[in-house]
Amino acid sequence: MSSPRLRPRAVAAVATASAALLVLSGCHGGGGSDSAAGASDSLTIGVDNGSPTLQKNFNPFSANQRSGTPYMYEPLEYVNQLDGTYTPFLATGHTFTDNTTLTFTMRAGAKWSDGQPITAQDVVYTFELMKSHAALDSAGVWKHLKSVTADGDKVTFAFLSPDVPFAGSIAQTLIVPQHVWSKVSDPVTFTNTAPVTSGPYTVASFTPNQYTLKKNANCWQAGQVQVDKLVFPALTGNATSQLELSKGGYDWATLFIPDVQKTWVSKDAANNKYWFPAGGVISLYMNLKKAPFDSPAFRQGLSYGLDRAEIADKAENGYVKPATQDGLLPALSSWRDPALPGQGAVAYDATKAAASFAQAGYHLKGGKLVGPNGKEVSFSIIVPNGFSDWLQGAQVLQQQLAKLGITLNIQTPQYAAYFSGLQSGQYDTALGGFGGTGNPYTDLDSLLDSKLTAPVGKSAASNFERWQDPTTDDLLHTLETSTGQTEQQAAVHGLEHVMLDQVPVVSLFYGATWGEYSTKNFTGWPDAQHPYAPPAPYGSPAPDKSTPLMIITHLKKK
Repeated sequence: MSSPRLRPRAVAAVATASAALLVLSGCHGGGGSDSAAGASDSLTIGVDNGSPTLQKNFNPFSANQRSGTPYMYEPLEYVNQLDGTYTPFLATGHTFTDNTTLTFTMRAGAKWSDGQPITAQDVVYTFELMKSHAALDSAGVWKHLKSVTADGDKVTFAFLSPDVPFAGSIAQTLIVPQHVWSKVSDPVTFTNTAPVTSGPYTVASFTPNQYTLKKNANCWQAGQVQVDKLVFPALTGNATSQLELSKGGYDWATLFIPDVQKTWVSKDAANNKYWFPAGGVISLYMNLKKAPFDSPAFRQGLSYGLDRAEIADKAENGYVKPATQDGLLPALSSWRDPALPGQGAVAYDATKAAASFAQAGYHLKGGKLVGPNGKEVSFSIIVPNGFSDWLQGAQVLQQQLAKLGITLNIQTPQYAAYFSGLQSGQYDTALGGFGGTGNPYTDLDSLLDSKLTAPVGKSAASNFERWQDPTTDDLLHTLETSTGQTEQQAAVHGLEHVMLDQVPVVSLFYGATWGEYSTKNFTGWPDAQHPYAPPAPYGSPAPDKSTPLMIITHLKKK
């Protein structure tokens, strides 16, 4: 497991947030394959869970779509989840007329795989389709949109209210052909078994155990796509997929591996590579409606009293780094206030922890931290069952808090019960995660926006810790409504100070995006020196589905 990745605010709805919490966890499906990797014109990709066999579904709106779907359908633009940069695809760019009006310019000459032109009307149709079938609108775009209109090669989106960061959700929506989908009787249940696509690939063959994609000759960028064939074997479990990877059965995979050097790199040191960039912030969520977590000084004491480096190292096998407390992922460091103490990092300091606890009215007595009411401090933490790395992190937390005189009881409910506890507020503390959108607003809004907070006993959309602060809301509103870099930067700086000074959550370590790949036949993979995309072969929860498309169009044949 690694970290839950919460998508932009539009998808912070309960059901989507539940799915998003699983994305960065190390429990990726896996399994063996009878296909051999390494053919010079193809890639075998270990990503698609068979459970136990593959069902043919290439509907880009479906939660049950095959992992090959994002290689076939394109968005208007791709947004890098690491740093928020945009790359044009079906559109050549976008502009804001004002903070409620967004216009994209369509790419000239682009065609569908059947030769029909891709037009602005296809974009309007796609969004109207989501409007008329709410089940297709997993990103919740029509909670923000007033209208979508086309004029020549321009598509204009009118927002219900100012929402500048929502441009990313619009940009990344996968577009479908009107001339095909308008004839579909039920687009919600439509499995799209013979997809007409805009992207580099179409379906070549399909069996319950494996399917193959072939190049789309009509794709506008077909000439620069150098991988001729993509092979997706059905995966059946983590252990078997790790074994298959170690044997060279995959050219590209997304697996948590206890010893990646031994299991993967050592098998072909010249070509077997990996990159595990930060894709979220794993944090200690505290129920702020409960004592002692309603005390800022007590929360500050917890922040000082935890050795984040030890937690990160033991939870994630040394693959990740301790997180800064400012809420920023490493790739967003350009947003950091230069005057921020410690550049957002909080070092373990038992003396400062004791002082903060004392300020909150808590003191050591007989080796136990005792509150103003004379009771020893004891609380529980919920960790989803099966999240083995999070459990290891919680066990280190337990040991460290014991040294502070605090008793921590670890509970491991099934995921549904864990998530229900977060929603309803029926928990003391929890391990959870946020971030990974490439935008500091969308990272922090789902965490801190009081509008997303539900009273205890009711369902929360997000903001599971139930943070409520007018200053925070004002800063988020500035980011939501401003198109100016100076205003945006100042607002982000303000949010960093909220995170550091008031500790709405305790950031612990970065959750990794797992990516293993071979350079034997193709180069151009993303890495720390070329972070143009996370290294994952899957499409993330809506709307960020196009990472595979971004990577496959960068690969070059050796």
